[in-house]
Amino acid sequence: MTEDQPAVEMSTETIVALLTNSLIAIVIGALGFFVSAFLARIVFKIVRRFAEPTVASFISTIVRVGLLVFTLKLIVDQTGAAGILVILVTAFTGAFALGSERIAGDLVAGINLFFLRFYRVGDMVTISEFQGRITAISLTHTSLDNGERDQIVIPNSEIFSQTIINHTSIPGGVLRATVPIIGTHDREVMVARLLAAAQSFDPQLRGPQDQPSVVLDEVSFNENESIMSSYIVSIYTPDYLHAIKSKLLLHIMRTLDLEELESAETAEPQA
Repeated sequence: MTEDQPAVEMSTETIVALLTNSLIAIVIGALGFFVSAFLARIVFKIVRRFAEPTVASFISTIVRVGLLVFTLKLIVDQTGAAGILVILVTAFTGAFALGSERIAGDLVAGINLFFLRFYRVGDMVTISEFQGRITAISLTHTSLDNGERDQIVIPNSEIFSQTIINHTSIPGGVLRATVPIIGTHDREVMVARLLAAAQSFDPQLRGPQDQPSVVLDEVSFNENESIMSSYIVSIYTPDYLHAIKSKLLLHIMRTLDLEELESAETAEPQA
């Protein structure tokens, strides 16, 4: 019994030391987590004052990752526990087995997207089948607002392998509306009338390279065997989808109706 007693005491001391080191590791880890989140938020706000959100998000993420790595080193230094290293190695191994390869791919793609600058926060983009305005960019994912109160989150690794269409990288956008005209008429005169109607539409760009255009798309017959001519009216708007298509179409039809009414009123006295 007396020979076994030191072994029991040694085992107890080992358990107490392990629990103490574990408690210290938990406290340091919790403090490091909250401090890194707090400082990353402060860094984001400071950098945001003189840089765009993408840059601020990138720098704040780097700061947070660095603080978390420092926290892990501090845990190991303070506890001096080889067991902590074993736990960390096991956790990282399990993480890689469960899909950290995908996370690493997202990080690499996020860094590439940051330096290539295909888009920025606020840009209207189309990525694969998703279209929306960029609301957030991080090292692992990009968030879109599709205008229907839906937030679309896309991993950066998927974005990097897709075709990216940035609708706002070139100032302005093209807005098109199809105007159907039934019956026989002078089509050249109609093109001129539609062009005049398009020129009075607002908002639109009015530079030398931003002139509205009208083309005769097709001539066909409707169900009553009446001739139907379709004209496509195109204008350049200050922002992508700033003016909706129905607004342009209603403006053109209203202008044509006013012209018809004025022509009728002018023709009545002559009769």
